[in-house]
Amino acid sequence: MRSRASPNSRSAAPGGWSVSGARYAERVRDTRLYPLPSELRRRREQAAAELENGIEWLDGCPASVGAEIAAAVDELSNVSYRVYRQADRRLGNTTSYDSLSQKRLRGEGDDVGRLDALAAVVGAFVWLAENDEEWEDSGESYRANYQPEYDAEKLIEVLNDRLLYARVDWSFEDGQFQERGNFVMHSEVLRPATTLLADDPAFVRASAAFQSALTKLSKGETEVALTEAATSLQEFFRALGVDGNSLSNQLDSAANVKVISGADRGLMKPLIDWVNGDRSQRGNAHYHRTGDVSKADAWLMMHVVGAIMVRLSNREPRDIVAAREKRLADAAAAKEQQERTEREASQAAAAAREPDPWETPSGGYSDDTPF
Repeated sequence: MRSRASPNSRSAAPGGWSVSGARYAERVRDTRLYPLPSELRRRREQAAAELENGIEWLDGCPASVGAEIAAAVDELSNVSYRVYRQADRRLGNTTSYDSLSQKRLRGEGDDVGRLDALAAVVGAFVWLAENDEEWEDSGESYRANYQPEYDAEKLIEVLNDRLLYARVDWSFEDGQFQERGNFVMHSEVLRPATTLLADDPAFVRASAAFQSALTKLSKGETEVALTEAATSLQEFFRALGVDGNSLSNQLDSAANVKVISGADRGLMKPLIDWVNGDRSQRGNAHYHRTGDVSKADAWLMMHVVGAIMVRLSNREPRDIVAAREKRLADAAAAKEQQERTEREASQAAAAAREPDPWETPSGGYSDDTPF
């Protein structure tokens, strides 16, 4: 298997001068998998919907994500057909060459089936990246055969970014697809926090900032994500009637007005000080040092902020999520009951209508009708 160019190799840059691969990568960004205009438009619409209704985590793979991953597979491997062939076998498609997995990624079937195809394709890609050493026949006598290439690291990065942006409740970690709920921080902090903010109109500004932090994180804008997460916590305090020029001041004010107890203040103060300090030192509100904040840093900020907000709500994380699920179930049941009532009323009205003596049982008129 042939690997990608080493970051220590020399590359010719525009203008005739040479720089190392790493420095050149900083100057020329990889634009191959940048979102297309239709995807950018979809993201704007999603952001607007989340501002109104909050964040909803999905248990399937939207067609937009599948199409982007299919494009990434083709871009990041020079033998992508091998990926789809192996993925098809995992999906049980052993007799057809129709590339079932590729078709599902590109829009066929439903979101649940597409998630299975996505898992099969990514699993195949990662396995082949480690094990495929069979040279590809160029098919031309004047062209040499070539080694297969699979940039698995880049594919996983693109995959997890797209899944997070689309709010899919799955990610690829430790070599396999896993529900985010398998991670304690997601099930006990992130999901309850997004649900809490979305379900109370008083937290609309905090919800918008938290949503923005997730979005920026999925785009790799970690400095902005860190700042937005801290802003969300400030807005959460303001929604509770606690003002202040900084998070530390707000924490003190919260204790003074009995929004939190003295014990709570003692518990939260080290965390608040960390959030406040990390935002000031490494966020984009005061400094502009691109690359200084890693994704791990931004995720830690998200989890700390989310945990504080859930704690301030005085509700158990599972209760927050369960209440949302119950409301959705009750709304669905009420809608179904309304539709049933309307249908029964329509049938009753039709049955009460005086029958037309000339009308046939099928509802029309026969040839013997005298008009």
